[in-house]
Amino acid sequence: MSRWVTCGGRFRALAGVLGVSLVAAGSQSGVAGRQQDTESRVLLAQARPPATPAQNVEASISGLHQKLQITAAQEAQFNAVANVMRDNARSEAGAPQRPSANATAVDDLRVYIQYSELELAGLKKLLPALDALYSTLSPAQKKTADTVFRQGPGG
Repeated sequence: MSRWVTCGGRFRALAGVLGVSLVAAGSQSGVAGRQQDTESRVLLAQARPPATPAQNVEASISGLHQKLQITAAQEAQFNAVANVMRDNARSEAGAPQRPSANATAVDDLRVYIQYSELELAGLKKLLPALDALYSTLSPAQKKTADTVFRQGPGG
């Protein structure tokens, strides 16, 4: 059984688009090939030098702004979303994302719960700002937003 099991794909995609860093090392319910693929991606991600949370969130904000083609009239609502994303990234940067190498199963679960609660609190803060922005989007922008949020990072 893997140490880090995340929620469904849509939640991971939403979190990825919004610059929220979910930790995943496999899926209990996935098929063996999918689990191997996930584990391989995690190993590759661990081999790369990590980007700073500020770089990740700024890239996510910039990409989202560009994909949604935010207009001047929508800037205030978009900036509110961006500010929550930045605040969430700062909060997550100081949180333990992985237990130590010699952690017990109980320690592992405690860290996972703490980080998951932090992520959930961040998403709850983001919802009102995203809802306000979404209500200002044109039908074409909404369609793009729906697609981007379903696809995740790089959407």
